[in-house]
Amino acid sequence: MSKKENVSKNGAAPKYYLPMWQLVLLFCATLGFYWFYFIARTTRVLNDDLSRDRRSVKKETLKGLIPLYIPAEWAERSAERIDSVYRHLGKKSNLAKHALLLSLCPLAYCIVMQCRINKIEKEYFLLPDEEKEKLFADEVQRRKEEAERDAQAKADAELPPDPNAILEVRHVKKNFVLKKSMFGTVLSKLRAVDDVSFKIFPGETLGIVGESGCGKTTMGRSILKLYQPSGGQIFFKWKDIASYSPKEMRPLRKGMQIIFQDPYSSLPPRSTVGGILAEAVKVHNIVPKEQVKDYVLKVMESCGLRDYYYERYPHEFSGGQRQRICIARSLIVSPRLVVCDEPVSALDVSIQAQIINLLKDLQAERKLTYLFISHDLSIVKYISDKIGVMYLGSMVEFGKKDDIFNHPMHPYTEALFSAVPNPDPNEKGERIVLKGDIPSPSNPPYGCKFHTRCPHAMDVCKHIAPVYKEYEEGHFVACHLYPQSDTEDAKKS
Repeated sequence: MSKKENVSKNGAAPKYYLPMWQLVLLFCATLGFYWFYFIARTTRVLNDDLSRDRRSVKKETLKGLIPLYIPAEWAERSAERIDSVYRHLGKKSNLAKHALLLSLCPLAYCIVMQCRINKIEKEYFLLPDEEKEKLFADEVQRRKEEAERDAQAKADAELPPDPNAILEVRHVKKNFVLKKSMFGTVLSKLRAVDDVSFKIFPGETLGIVGESGCGKTTMGRSILKLYQPSGGQIFFKWKDIASYSPKEMRPLRKGMQIIFQDPYSSLPPRSTVGGILAEAVKVHNIVPKEQVKDYVLKVMESCGLRDYYYERYPHEFSGGQRQRICIARSLIVSPRLVVCDEPVSALDVSIQAQIINLLKDLQAERKLTYLFISHDLSIVKYISDKIGVMYLGSMVEFGKKDDIFNHPMHPYTEALFSAVPNPDPNEKGERIVLKGDIPSPSNPPYGCKFHTRCPHAMDVCKHIAPVYKEYEEGHFVACHLYPQSDTEDAKKS
């Protein structure tokens, strides 16, 4: 560019869009913003543990940030008041919402937080003495039960796997990160599966039921390591596979397979049926190459598929035939455990009966073990030996099929079973209608997760989460309506 082009018409040099002193001021302000944000992160003010798990402002947080601006004694006293008041009222801190105010002016942030303390503290001290004592007793009991639950999880982690169970799940959790800070710290997460435990023995069918969004599919995929679990243990063939890498999981894929929910999207459209089924046979070296086609045709015949389907594409089949192809694909490697993720929900009623009968025949023929996920209780009752009921990522009831259907103990299970239509016109059951929607898994309610919709909710349900216990032999329930059983007392003694 020439000098003439670099000079304006009046001969003066061109001006910047902003004066230099404004640019310098903006740079200093930006630098100060990141500096104070770094202080907030290092002092864990915006940590997710405070906003959800610990549910209180820790004394070290205020003591680490505030002494530069206000006396340390004031900070310590404020921290103690926040800690006690928030614990007694079960309030959430949600300090992440104050990140901007904290970054711009920590002193103003402390003043605002003190106003919030005064408001909540006033609310607490206006309560009657009996209510205060009750809140305090509930908090003590909640902390005691949380400590017992953590101790039980640690003790269970040291136990060897059950030699009779083909699959044993202990305290499995799966969290999805919703929001991260610029430094990578998790600010919020969705608890799709929250502390689930059960066992499946060879040849059994465990049915998992619950409303849409309760975490059934996520739990099944986490067991198969399609999702990496966030915590817990998964014993398959007496090996803990929870921490296995994809490479380590590859030899175990022959023993555990899945039937996906949608037969339309789970089949590759550009591959023939023979190519889809033969792929797994070649990858895992099930049979020699010259015997692959005969082996695939044999499996197709056992699943009700004609031999001339071998060269056809998925778009040429109906929904029921596609689901038979999906079943054949899962059984082509001769697995021992099959996760059925709502395999009949996308099919007509008449086709559903055919697929369910096919699954039962294959189970008897091949000695399979099923984890059957569905929201159709009539199908679950027909095919299952045991049933687990999930709500908001947690297992609320677990037991044998007859015990669950004849004597449901949890209010949520009773509400689900009341929705099943009765074919007898002379017998009319009482319909239990749950009010409200399912709470968000990213922000579940305090105490029992079901208390916001439970018709039998008590005050204790709002503050203390029920313990998942065995109230009858083989019948586990998480509910405050039932006292500790004789079985549990005998175990402790």
